[in-house]
Amino acid sequence: MNKILDKLGVYDLIAVLLSGISISTFSILVLQLVYKIPMDVNFKVNETLSFLILSYFLGLIFQECSSFIQKKTIHRNNGLLKTALKTSNDSHIFLTKIEKDEVYAYVINKLKLNPNENNDNVVYNYCKFYILKNSDTSRIDRDQSISAMSRSLSLYFALLTITVLINIFFQPQFVKFILIVISLTFTFLFYYRCKRFNKLRYINIFRTFYYNVVVK
Repeated sequence: MNKILDKLGVYDLIAVLLSGISISTFSILVLQLVYKIPMDVNFKVNETLSFLILSYFLGLIFQECSSFIQKKTIHRNNGLLKTALKTSNDSHIFLTKIEKDEVYAYVINKLKLNPNENNDNVVYNYCKFYILKNSDTSRIDRDQSISAMSRSLSLYFALLTITVLINIFFQPQFVKFILIVISLTFTFLFYYRCKRFNKLRYINIFRTFYYNVVVK
């Protein structure tokens, strides 16, 4: 089992498998408690393995779909990267102006870029690939995994909200109104977490590069 977990990696475990298990489990609860569909959840060994495999592929589907949506929305025109690059000397989370300016100066000088152009993508990619190759990325990997899992769950609860909204017109029930409120809450909560941890990943890449390369 340990060898299997090592091969899967942190990203697959958290972003794909754990999100898939969460989606499968919550879906079973909704079908049982809201739609009164009887389901046997006393899994045996073979059934548990099937549940994990199904959950993994379910998580993979939501992962790819949510990734596509993310690229077309919050990642469009580098919107989230630009937000992450905003500086603040009063916060331990955001980059300070010195950190950002010196990282940019280092990479621009190293690659001989035009300082008057928008170099956000080039500078970020240079820092990212350097850090991935030469530094401990456990914290960065964790932020990426949590962001990806939150992205999948946000999409799931958004689809669940839409599905229940359509169903409630034909079979109105008070419990479904409660489910809509819960689903909407989780949709925005996980969307917020997705953006927050994605932004933290950007910041940690720049900050790690600054202290491991520029300051040295």
